[in-house]
Amino acid sequence: MTLHEKWENIDHRLRMLETADQEEEAGLLGEAYERLISAYQEARELNDEMEGLVKDALTN
Repeated sequence: MTLHEKWENIDHRLRMLETADQEEEAGLLGEAYERLISAYQEARELNDEMEGLVKDALTN
């Protein structure tokens, strides 16, 4: 194998690793986004429940 071929092989492997890292990062960001949306929805539900309790307490 020539030196040029070796460098091409190394470059190809590095690009494959880079792509794999980007895909993993995208997956992690997707999971973080889903957790964030879930936490937001839970907070909204708790807020709505709290508003209902406050209204009930003020009207009684």
